[in-house]
Amino acid sequence: MNAENNESMKCGDYAITQELCIGDKTIVFGEKPGGYGPDQYLCAYRQIVLFYASYTEIETGSYLDMMDVFTTRVKGQIENARETLKQIKVPLEVITPEMCCQHDLSQDLNEKVIAIKPEVLRPECQYAVYQLGYVTGGFGAHGNARGNAVFVKKLYSQEDTRFERSDIQGIVKPECLPEWAKQNLELIKQRQKKEKNRKGEAR
Repeated sequence: MNAENNESMKCGDYAITQELCIGDKTIVFGEKPGGYGPDQYLCAYRQIVLFYASYTEIETGSYLDMMDVFTTRVKGQIENARETLKQIKVPLEVITPEMCCQHDLSQDLNEKVIAIKPEVLRPECQYAVYQLGYVTGGFGAHGNARGNAVFVKKLYSQEDTRFERSDIQGIVKPECLPEWAKQNLELIKQRQKKEKNRKGEAR
């Protein structure tokens, strides 16, 4: 994937010219503009922390050497992604728009099961196990909300995460919800009920 040459795509003196996000990392390839020498090219991992790019495991060298590092790291991430998918014990199906109620911005999404648009996710993660989530709050979860943030508990991993309202494909039709998702949803609701009861007893 080509990267635009702008200030947000620089690592020190190097302009990032190639990037590929796969698995849990983004691998970047860079070039020092207008220069020549043994350290003309760069390969590193990039992570966004508080809206700023952070680069780690930086290596510099010749074009062929750094392209070798780049492709080796990409291959490593491909294998990691494959291993992650192998560990998933439920069918790798996709939640399509037809499986969701039409997404209306006037809808209140709180305590609803939603699907994230596949194109929002990385290509290797465009499956129901990554799409499905239970909405727990956020300004964007309300109908006709001014905010965009929607807080979601993923049904498969049970992780808490955040999406934008525009990332949401829609509320999933109950009959289209996979069996594993129904079971995990029930567990989430049971835990929430217990938590509410504990808070009530503590008062």
